[in-house]
This record gives sequence, C-alpha cells and structure tokens, in this order.
Amino acid sequence: MNDKKLIVWDWNGTLLNDIDSCISSINTMLKRRDMKLLDRETYKKIFTFPVQDYYQSIGFNFADESFEQLSHEYIALYKEFALNASLQKGSKEILEQLYKKGVTQIILSASEQSSLEEQVNHFQIHPYFEALVGLNNIYAKSKRENAVRYLEDHDTSASETILIGDTYHDFEVAEAVGCDCLLVNNGHQNLLRHNLDRTIIIDSLVELQDYFSITE
Repeated sequence: MNDKKLIVWDWNGTLLNDIDSCISSINTMLKRRDMKLLDRETYKKIFTFPVQDYYQSIGFNFADESFEQLSHEYIALYKEFALNASLQKGSKEILEQLYKKGVTQIILSASEQSSLEEQVNHFQIHPYFEALVGLNNIYAKSKRENAVRYLEDHDTSASETILIGDTYHDFEVAEAVGCDCLLVNNGHQNLLRHNLDRTIIIDSLVELQDYFSITE
C-alpha cells in the first residue's frame, strides 16, 4: 500500500467522465454564434485554466459578451448535458477500496460547491469522502487557495498527501501545496503536451490498483 494518508481527488474529468458534456455545451454556444465547433482532439489541446484564457482561445470576445454572461450560459447548458455523464472506469472501485483501507479522501474541484455536492450525491459516492471542496462561484478560477487552506486547517503534511487530477492546473495546485501529483490522461487535457517529468501519468484509474498496491 502506498504510504499516502490523504488523497485529494479532482472531480471533473478525473472521477467524473464529463468531457463529452463539456464539448457539447461549448459547441452549443459556438453554434449559436456561427463560430467554428470543437472536436474532441482540439478541445483537449486548448482547454486550460483560467477558463477565461480557454474562452478567448476559442474566439469569444469579452468586449462583446462578458465572461460572466458566457459562464452563466455555459453552466445552464452543462447542467443539462451532464445528466448523461458517468463515472470514469474504475473510479467507484478504487474509492471504495481506499476507503476500506482507512485512507482519507477529499474532492477538490473548480466546480461551484452546490453543483459539486449534487453530482457526487447523484452517484452515491459521498460516503467515501471526508470533504467536498468546491468554489463559491461558477467561474472556475483556481483551486490553489482551497487546497492550501484545507491542509493548513487539518494539520495535514504535504509529504503524506497526493493529488490526483487530469489537467496541468492540478499539477500546479500540487506544486503550490508541495505534495505529490498523479495525473490521468483520459480527462480534459492532452497532458503529453506539457513538461511533466516529475509527475506520474496514467491512462486510466484502473491502473491505481497497482499504484496503491491494492489486492482483492
């Protein structure tokens, strides 16, 4: 068993397979404006944090429409499309196994807090988590401050913590906290485009069985 005592999970793209929901949402917005649609490869290439940069790379002009207006439109669409989203393969199994091992698990997300809670409760996996830590707005700016605050408030050592995510921003959050990072390459970004030599990259959560040395 890996010696980590706290696992910080990202939600969107890592545990929740909502990539298609996100692509459908943004493409609906683009179609309404007669803008070029995104395919999956392009989406994973350009998606980034902060989300403002992602919107601008697509072609949205904040002089014409504010980021706040676009965010509200996107979230309304996402809530509809995300009803069809599923958990990533292997996610529920690994969560349950780690829970039974006594490992503390939390979710750290750029999702708005109530939306995060609603989605986690929908999949009936909330008992596995000590805390669900989302943002107090819909603008998905950063998770760094929440991560640092959680470790400080709970007197948790960064050396005993690992963050598992699917984006370069998750790597940045782990760097800010000073903890290890493990990334899954089947989420919202093509991680192989980034210089992540000091980070383990896996293709599926199923591989965590070996990483955490879990046996049935």
